[in-house]
Amino acid sequence: MDYQQFLPVIIAVIGSAGLWGFLSQKAKLTHEKSMKDGATVAQFNDTLKEQVESLVRKVDKLSEDKEKLLLEMSDMKASLAEANITIKHLEELLRAR
Repeated sequence: MDYQQFLPVIIAVIGSAGLWGFLSQKAKLTHEKSMKDGATVAQFNDTLKEQVESLVRKVDKLSEDKEKLLLEMSDMKASLAEANITIKHLEELLRAR
C-alpha cells in the first residue's frame, strides 16, 4: 500500500485535532469571559444597591428635616399671630387713653 492513499486520512485526522483544539480553546475563553462579565455585573449591582441605600437614607433624613421645619414654621406663625394680637391690643389701649 502506498502512503499517498492514507495521506488524506492523516491530514483529516491532524486537521480535525487542530480544529478540536481551536474550538476547545475558544469555548474556554468564552467561558472565562462570561465568568468575568458575571463578576463585573455582580460588582456593578452591589455598587448600585449601596448607592440606592445611601439615597434612601438621605431622602429619609431630608423628609424628617422637612417635617421638623414645618413644625417650627407653624410654631412661629402661631407666635407671630399672638404677637400681632398683643400689638393690636396695646394699640387700642393707647388710643383709648
